[in-house]
Amino acid sequence: MNDEKNLSIKVNPTSNTAVTTLIMLANAHYEKALEILEQMGVEKEEIFHGVDPTDMVNRPSDIVRELRYVALNRTIEESGLNILMDIPCGYTPRVFDCVEKGMHYIGCDLPAVINDFSPIIASMTDEEQKKKIDFEVVDVTNYESMKAAADKAEGPVCIAMEGLTVYLTPGEMEQLMVNIRRILTEKGGCWLSSDAETFDYYMAVFKAVAGDRAMEYLMAARKGFGGQSDTDLHKNNASVVNNSGGKNMAVDYEKIEARYKAKGLLVEKIPYYRDDIELKLFDAMTGEEIEKLKDNLKHVNVWKITADPDFKEDTDQADPSEMSEIRDLPFEVKSSVSDGLFEESIQGRMDTLTAPELLKQFQEAGENITSIHVDVSKMAYVSSAGLRVFLMMYKSLEDKEKFKMTGINAAVREIIETTGFDTFFIQV
Repeated sequence: MNDEKNLSIKVNPTSNTAVTTLIMLANAHYEKALEILEQMGVEKEEIFHGVDPTDMVNRPSDIVRELRYVALNRTIEESGLNILMDIPCGYTPRVFDCVEKGMHYIGCDLPAVINDFSPIIASMTDEEQKKKIDFEVVDVTNYESMKAAADKAEGPVCIAMEGLTVYLTPGEMEQLMVNIRRILTEKGGCWLSSDAETFDYYMAVFKAVAGDRAMEYLMAARKGFGGQSDTDLHKNNASVVNNSGGKNMAVDYEKIEARYKAKGLLVEKIPYYRDDIELKLFDAMTGEEIEKLKDNLKHVNVWKITADPDFKEDTDQADPSEMSEIRDLPFEVKSSVSDGLFEESIQGRMDTLTAPELLKQFQEAGENITSIHVDVSKMAYVSSAGLRVFLMMYKSLEDKEKFKMTGINAAVREIIETTGFDTFFIQV
C-alpha cells in the first residue's frame, strides 16, 4: 500500500467498506465484481467464503448488500435520467450497468478509492465506453469538490447514494443536504438514497432469516463495522426509539423528512418491493425466507429527493466577521518541531481531502514529540476526518494535558462540541 493511500485510509477508514461490499457482490456471483477484485490483486480463495445456511450474521449481511445494490440500480433506471453521480462509488460494478444502458457515469469517492478504481475501470473498458465514464475525488461536505463532479454532466443528474450517510456526523449530514440542494437547483434531477431507511432494510432481511432473534443477530453484525465511523451506525440522521430493552426499535421518519425540508429538499418514497424482484442470493435462502423477505420489503423504501422550488434560503443572518475573513482561504498546514514540541497552524478546510496532509506532517515529525500546540485560528471547518487526525495526535502523547488547541472560532467549536471531541482536547 502506497503512503498516500495509507494516509487517506487512516483519516477515513470507512473507505475499507468499499472493498467489503465488492467482496459480498462477488460472493453473490456478480462477474464484474469478481473481475474488479482480480484486477486489484485479490486471490479467489480470499474472496469466496461460501454461504452457510446456519450463519445468521454473514448470510443476511450478504443479502442486504445485494438487495440495496439491486434496488438502487432499478430505481436509477426508473428515474429516466441519463447521467449518474455515484456517491460514493466505491469499487462498484454499477459503472458497467450504467454504460450498458447508455448512461454517463460519474464515480465520486475519496482519493484512496478513486486512485485505485479509475485505472482498473480504464483497463476493463473500450474507447467508446471510456467516453461515458468519469471519476472525481469528492468530499461530500466540500461543495466545490461536488460541483466539480456535477460540472462534468450536461443536463439533469441522478445522484445515487448507498451506504454513506450512516457514517456522517449530524453536522456533516446537514452540509451534504445543502450541497446537494445547490447542485440540484443548478442542474436539475434528483437524489436517490437507500440510506434513510437503513435500519428497516436490515431488519427486513434479518427478520426473514432469523425470525424473533433478528435484533440479536443484527447487533452482532453491527460489530463488524466497529472503528469505521465516529457515529452510531443505524442511528445517525434518525430518531430511533428503543423499547423493551432493545427488542423493538423504530425510526421517526417524520423527523428525518422535516430535516430535509428545512434544507430545501422534498422527499418521495419509492418502494423497494416489486412483484418480480430477484436476487442472485435467493439461491442461499429457503422458499419461506424469500416470501417473508418480499413481504417485509413492502414497508421499506428508496428515497427520491428533489430541490424544493419554493425554498427561500435564510440570508438575514450574516456570517460572523471571523468566519467571513477565513471562509475562502486555501488549505495550508505549516508545522515545526523543536525540543519535543510539535507546533502547527492550519488554514482553510480540514476534511477528508486535506486531513492526510496534516497526518503526513505529524508522522514526519518523528516519535520524540512530548507536547503539541495546534493553532486553528484560520481553520474554517473541520470534518470527522480532521478530528480523527487530531485524536491520533492527542493519543500519541503520554501527558495528554500537553495537547493544546488555540484560536478556535465559533463554527469549529460547535463542531468539536457536538461531536463530543471537546472531552479530549484542551481548548485555549
